[in-house]
Amino acid sequence: MSQQSVAAKGRKMKLNSRTKFGVVVAASALLLSACGGGGTSADGSGTPAKGGTITYLTIAEQFNHVDPQRNYTGQDLAFFGSYVNRTLTSYAHAEGPAGAELVADMATDTGTTPDGGKTWSFTLRDGLTWEDGSEVTCQDVAYGVSRVFATDIIVDGPTYAISYLDIPAGDEGSQYPGPYKATAEQQALYDNAVSCADKTITFKLNKVVADFNYTVTLLAFAPVPKAKDTGEKYDDAVVSNGPYKIESYVKAQSMTLVRNENWNPDSDPIRKAYPDKVVVNFAQDQAVIDSRLIASAGDDAFAVSMDGIQPENLPTVFGDDQFKDRRVNETDPYAIYTAINVKKVNCLPVRQALFLALDREALRAVAGGEYVGDFADGFISPTLALDYAPNTLPDGVQ
Repeated sequence: MSQQSVAAKGRKMKLNSRTKFGVVVAASALLLSACGGGGTSADGSGTPAKGGTITYLTIAEQFNHVDPQRNYTGQDLAFFGSYVNRTLTSYAHAEGPAGAELVADMATDTGTTPDGGKTWSFTLRDGLTWEDGSEVTCQDVAYGVSRVFATDIIVDGPTYAISYLDIPAGDEGSQYPGPYKATAEQQALYDNAVSCADKTITFKLNKVVADFNYTVTLLAFAPVPKAKDTGEKYDDAVVSNGPYKIESYVKAQSMTLVRNENWNPDSDPIRKAYPDKVVVNFAQDQAVIDSRLIASAGDDAFAVSMDGIQPENLPTVFGDDQFKDRRVNETDPYAIYTAINVKKVNCLPVRQALFLALDREALRAVAGGEYVGDFADGFISPTLALDYAPNTLPDGVQ
């Protein structure tokens, strides 16, 4: 049997591959930085204050992608969307249900549609700037979105722009091949679907998409300055329009973000930008990450694990009140499940027997017990129960 998990999205963080187990709802047990990633107030109240360094520790050797149009994993979207790349709209940076609220980001509102969702317009705020101080324009947004169509270069990212924009289809996808290869005629197809009038960008869609203003929260709809676009190499050195910019990035070692002195906080109602510096340390040993976070010595008091805590350390983290302000254990909206290779095990009764013989409690115990997740009754997480009919488990499943 091979084990697979549904990829995590949004600001939730997924369990690493060592903690996969039979059909359960994944819950991420993480240690987070104190005081929102910045320093504490002088009176020790814990109120966020600007200053200091927040350090992320991870077993990963690099980010999957840095290029906004190629960025599609939840953790990476959350990281770069918080620090480097701004989009027309965003989700509120808030805890609980409030974090699902759609809010205006680079745009002055969450979008308008005159025809029930087939045409969407967004007007940019004043004061939007790139890290070199130049203005972020409507044309920068249009150009950024156009890069999605260059599927031979800009790979791995979401393709909603290709699916939704009113551009004729070709033999291999869209008739528009992206900005690198387009003829004048092909570019005109795109310009008809995505147009700018001063600070307002308008998207003409090929069908009604009532939640398109949610779609543009994805970094695939982030702006890119055409003059600074280096194609595939842009994945290593993006230009920031957020509160931080990349000072250095060495894969398998570290990434360092420093303040973008040309970011205008008056144009950004979402990001507070508390720390002076953000450092990501890659290729860290998981045991070392856990021990550093548990010790919380020096700068590690403001360190964050980008991966799940090891199962053997969960009782310590959740059994000691000294960690109560740093630990997070939230139910992820995805299910982790055991998938049988049906080509190799092509006998249905055998597959049913394997399923019934699976000791779910034992697998959950190995992964970390009750801290790791609750049992689901199928592929759909119980957190989505209102949208799906409940499943019924076969007789004999414990």
